[in-house]
Amino acid sequence: MLESRVPRIEKELQGKMNITVLGPSCSWKTTLLAHLRESGMTVHPEPDNEIFQLFIKNPHKFGYLNQLNLSTRLMVLEAQNDATGNNSPHFIESGVLATDIYNRYLRDQGHITTEEFTYLNWMYKHHLSTHPKPDLVVYLSAEDEELKKRSVMRDGAVALEPSKLQPYWDRLVREIENNGVTVLKINTSIYSPVEVTHMLLQEMKNLRPNR
Repeated sequence: MLESRVPRIEKELQGKMNITVLGPSCSWKTTLLAHLRESGMTVHPEPDNEIFQLFIKNPHKFGYLNQLNLSTRLMVLEAQNDATGNNSPHFIESGVLATDIYNRYLRDQGHITTEEFTYLNWMYKHHLSTHPKPDLVVYLSAEDEELKKRSVMRDGAVALEPSKLQPYWDRLVREIENNGVTVLKINTSIYSPVEVTHMLLQEMKNLRPNR
């Protein structure tokens, strides 16, 4: 049971804190968020995107609609989170930040036009300029072969070579850090999900004196 392995919230972790968990597919974002939910924290998984299955079948036809729908849903989720006023840590899976990865990748692959990318990028930048920065970003990664192995175990196929998206992740992480947000980088090829959870909770404690 997770309860026997995952720490409960300690008093020093109480209080408003917005944390975004980023990373490529199969980097254990969902696993980490499940552990955090078991520890008593508020977790917002990525919202359903009914366009996604159409996108998988025909990325060229549905690439823009997929990104537009997902971006809009994530913006609403983050705005609602800000409006709640709950005085506790909140975790968001991927969030608006991660849409930049596929916006750029799909443009570079020719699946969305320059005009479509320009509008998506305007939405992205407008949201970041009007929405409070996360207090912490957790960037989960793993070795390429490990990501592919996990993908096969989960889905039975590898949808995309992880190395193709890595330059986009590297760019995004640099941009987040340049904007003054702390990024906790964890290689899940090295650490177990429980160890990752403990590392995150320790980083949250470290950030508290600066808040």
